[in-house]
Amino acid sequence: MASSPFRQNGAFGDGKWILWSLGLVPIAILSFRIPELMTGWLAGLDDMMRLQQVRDLLAGQSWFDVDQARLLTPEGGNMHWSRLPDLFLAGFILVMQPLIGQAAAEALAIAVWPLMLFAAVITLLCLIMQRLGISRAGQVCALFFFFGSAALFNFWPGRIDHHGLVADLIMAGLAALLSREFSARSGIIAALCVCAALTIAIAALPYVVGLLALLGLFWVVLGHLEGVRLASFGLALIVSASLFLALDAPGLGDRRMVCDAYGTSHWAALASGGVLLTLLGVFGGWLASWPKRLVAGAVAAALTLGVFVAVNPACFGDPYAAVPDSVRASWLSAVAEAQTLPQLLEDDLPRVLWVFGFLATASLASVWMIVQAKPQDRLGRIGVGLLLALAIAATVWQLRGQSFSHLFALIGAGWFAGERFEVWRSRQGVGPLLIFAAAAILLSPLAWRSFGSATQPPVSEADAERESLSSECVAPENFVAMADLPKMRIHTPIDLGIPILLRTPHDVFVGPYHRNVKGIERANLVLIGAPDLAQQRLLDMGATHLAYCYRLGETNRYGNLWPESFAAQMNRGEIPDWLEPADELTETDGVVRLYRVTSE
Repeated sequence: MASSPFRQNGAFGDGKWILWSLGLVPIAILSFRIPELMTGWLAGLDDMMRLQQVRDLLAGQSWFDVDQARLLTPEGGNMHWSRLPDLFLAGFILVMQPLIGQAAAEALAIAVWPLMLFAAVITLLCLIMQRLGISRAGQVCALFFFFGSAALFNFWPGRIDHHGLVADLIMAGLAALLSREFSARSGIIAALCVCAALTIAIAALPYVVGLLALLGLFWVVLGHLEGVRLASFGLALIVSASLFLALDAPGLGDRRMVCDAYGTSHWAALASGGVLLTLLGVFGGWLASWPKRLVAGAVAAALTLGVFVAVNPACFGDPYAAVPDSVRASWLSAVAEAQTLPQLLEDDLPRVLWVFGFLATASLASVWMIVQAKPQDRLGRIGVGLLLALAIAATVWQLRGQSFSHLFALIGAGWFAGERFEVWRSRQGVGPLLIFAAAAILLSPLAWRSFGSATQPPVSEADAERESLSSECVAPENFVAMADLPKMRIHTPIDLGIPILLRTPHDVFVGPYHRNVKGIERANLVLIGAPDLAQQRLLDMGATHLAYCYRLGETNRYGNLWPESFAAQMNRGEIPDWLEPADELTETDGVVRLYRVTSE
């Protein structure tokens, strides 16, 4: 029989050209979005804020200060973002700006960075699957599935917030732990990845816990063979956790007593856990049986958790407990990535089928992958199953977990489809081919997305027009003339605040960030409150102007939920006398209009 291009041999084996091709083709396709970015288009509000944060850094704002001074909230524009994702963007812009100008340098930076992260994540995915003993055919199938999954959206050109970088770090940490060399180097790499992921986004915590559990599982089962790596991981954890606490924003100080970002409690847990892991790695040889190691590991985990709770018990509370009811209704309930599975079942069945349909079939495939594993591969596959379970739980709690749950699910899905392909290849015939085809369909996120779309009622022309106009509201051309006007303090709906912040020199009063809920509450009361109170509320907060875009999805929702509100009045085109036009525009739908707030 001729050699199969899918047969694995060596580091990448025969058939590696297939993997390279599958990686390069979507990168090339996604690159077609670069011209759009060159026009200034950037759809995501978090991506806009990330670019503004980079601009502020290059303009001289302190590395340790990520607050947004032009976001005029009672909290002072308080932000909790890491500086690490700014490094490449700022460096690229700094080097390229003298050659091609600021606008082009920024556009290239926000295009190239996600594509680099995309190339890294598919490389890491294939490396992980190789280390799990999964065939080349399985790796190829996983890449096919990747391109229809929710994980892909974190790597589109323009996606520069931080999710893609965190995904790369978690996958790099997993690849390091799956190394068969049990070396100190793999332990150090895994520890660096764990700490970097956590300092960038606290949402990485479930997957950090999963990596720690996988390391512990290896040690419990394999014994002192893992001692060197365990001790190296522990030492590296102490050092890197401390360095990130001191060197990343906001640095050392009282502002680290937080739960929504990498804080003192997380550092204390990592550092104390690192000490315990080091001790277990060095002296664990005395624990001769796996039950003794299991008990020792459980005690270490309990002590680490105890330190975390002791330093900041509030971190076990509801992260949204302090959000006022008005903000929940006007903002939080509409944040797609914060929706729970029950909310999705009620509001968005097509997305449920896409996200959870794929997770259901991939989970079954992952269980079977573990059952069928060879002894040398089983522990690693169990670890992947654990990460998948944690990611699914996170996705049930908040939809934002879908990118990680889909990423881990690709491994089991690819394995099963690859096995069915190999069976068909060896046996030939219609039966094995139909089984492979059925497996490929049921394990494809794209197929589940199609199933979901089939349950969605046809979109009416009016709804399609509203959606198009809502998108036009944040188009760059809306802010060109506004940027040339003398500096103003502009009140906006939430979805217009960050575009104005990025594209003009003006101050705004609201952005979609949970650390500024007082600012969101104050600003939204203008729009959802009574029309006769809107003028005084604007004057009280010091607003000189109001920016409004008719048919913006946000203000449409306000008008529907609060039909007697100021937003509903504005949606009807009823402009009060105390708002004077401050632009030369006559159009309304899909166009940002600027009004001067008068005291008369």
